[in-house]
Amino acid sequence: MGEGFNFRQLKERILAMSQAIDWEVARKEWGLVGIHDVDEPETCLCGHFPINEICHIHNRVTGQSTDVGNQCVKRFLGLRSDLIFTAIKRVRRDPTKALNADAVAYFYERGLLSSWEYGFLQNTMRKRNLSAAQLETRLRINEKVMLAVKKRGFQGPG
Repeated sequence: MGEGFNFRQLKERILAMSQAIDWEVARKEWGLVGIHDVDEPETCLCGHFPINEICHIHNRVTGQSTDVGNQCVKRFLGLRSDLIFTAIKRVRRDPTKALNADAVAYFYERGLLSSWEYGFLQNTMRKRNLSAAQLETRLRINEKVMLAVKKRGFQGPG
């Protein structure tokens, strides 16, 4: 991970909210706990504006939480939240499309999807020709996910 344009500012702010004083140790204290889209662009902790794909991160040691942009969470934590947002965009454009494996796992881990829905999505993820009942189920699950992503602060129990 190179020191990008806003990396120094991100690093300073994350270290200020961490117990560790070493960057590599401090970043291990943090985890992704929520994602959401915003209607009005916001500014990332690194100073980048505009961001519309917000990742809520939490420090397990200090209890601090903050929001960062999708790209910073990818660089900072090494998490591919961009893959989850890609699936969300695809489903938003066409609700009949399937969520990808990253999105399915993320929403299941957070308790949004039941075990049955998790299995259903895995089994039908690559199917192009769904039965009418399967399509109806996919549409219902996709709607549930889209509503959750619109709610600022959706984290689920995970």
